[in-house]
Amino acid sequence: MSCKRGNIDEFYFVRWSEPEVSDADTILAEVRDLKGQRNDDLHYIAIVGAELKPPSDEVRASMKKSIDELLTHCRSVHLVIEGRGFRRAMARSIGTSIFLLSKNRGRTFAHDTVAAALAEVGVDGARAQIILGEAATRELVTPA
Repeated sequence: MSCKRGNIDEFYFVRWSEPEVSDADTILAEVRDLKGQRNDDLHYIAIVGAELKPPSDEVRASMKKSIDELLTHCRSVHLVIEGRGFRRAMARSIGTSIFLLSKNRGRTFAHDTVAAALAEVGVDGARAQIILGEAATRELVTPA
């Protein structure tokens, strides 16, 4: 399996294990369907664990192409690149540069934790803990 996906309230989570080009179409279809079922805006949170290798150029290109369409269905897109050190900092930098190339600056963000992504959209600490607990139970976030 290339990722775990699911939503909690207005948040659509993708926890990557090994990204593939075909994932972008599947995710876009799910987000489109979910947006059609809801009356409020979605926030997309993609999580890259500390051990995950950088995506191939082909996968990275498919992600770049899908950001603009993703943002037609989501209020914001958050890339969470977990881990410490130079390599992870570079990965966050690459993620940020992909977002800066998007015409939707100010709606795309890179973080080092899911909690930071939730805070970015204004989720208070108590609600964040509830969301993170449910996400952990459903394996949508990296286990602590």
